[in-house]
Amino acid sequence: MIWESRAFRSRGFRFSWYSLNILFSAFFRWRVEGRENIPRQGPLIIASNHIALIDPPYLGACVPREIAFMAKKELFAFPPFRSLISIHNAFPIRRGGWDSQVFRLLKEKLDQGLAVLVFPEGTRSRTDEFLEPKPGIGLLVRQQLVPVVPCFIRGTNLGWRDLFSGKHRLTTRFGRPITPAEIEAFPSDKEGYIGLSRLIMQRIAELKEDSR
Repeated sequence: MIWESRAFRSRGFRFSWYSLNILFSAFFRWRVEGRENIPRQGPLIIASNHIALIDPPYLGACVPREIAFMAKKELFAFPPFRSLISIHNAFPIRRGGWDSQVFRLLKEKLDQGLAVLVFPEGTRSRTDEFLEPKPGIGLLVRQQLVPVVPCFIRGTNLGWRDLFSGKHRLTTRFGRPITPAEIEAFPSDKEGYIGLSRLIMQRIAELKEDSR
């Protein structure tokens, strides 16, 4: 059973994962495809499109292992909320770009064997249309050389009334990992980082097409 598996190192995260799965199953129609493409152990980056505020906890419930989250720095200003998200492996990122601290914290999470959720677009698109990916995701991925699992989500940007109505389905698709060998083929320079960012968004776009 996943409850006893090494996919979760924290009982608190495991409890939250099961609780969210029960809640989503009780109140929403949701479908998750491609979970078999997610390695159950080892450092990993999960790269997804981003359309709603609910995306991080929703994806946390979709991924069958413990993950870490990037969260905007402002969310850490309120101590009770900071404690809540910190125990679920969230770490701060400032608006407008990534600094050396973000790369250090991300490496720290990967070194702990966690999967880290990132949004290549950098912010919510709010629709199924993608924004241009940020070059920083290519730099991050090229530096770390760990597998990257592309992910496409649809439906989380619907209003709460639509979600609770049961008329709409939340859909999540995970693709085959982009391997370290594929990543290493891109040069460690600006053009390489941009190309790698676009490759990741291309893989997400392919999942979108497959989900029609």
